[in-house]
Amino acid sequence: MISPEKAIEIVKDYLDRNEIDYIRVSEKVKTEKEKVPHGVMEGKELTSYTVAYYFEGYYGETPIFITLNAEDGTLLYGISSSGFLDLT
Repeated sequence: MISPEKAIEIVKDYLDRNEIDYIRVSEKVKTEKEKVPHGVMEGKELTSYTVAYYFEGYYGETPIFITLNAEDGTLLYGISSSGFLDLT
């Protein structure tokens, strides 16, 4: 299992590689056992980490949440106020 700190590093690396502008990445990591609701691993039950990052929206900072597989750090899906996001 990867550490929560490693999960934050993976999210920052993803944002930088994809040239996604952000204000900050949260230092809090949510850990939970869940049935994956979206993406390639949809329906599988696993332990996940969720990390939030914030970008400048029209009304201030807007959060987007990225969920990773806690076992190996694989990006699973993102979610925003608009719905699920596929991560490439």
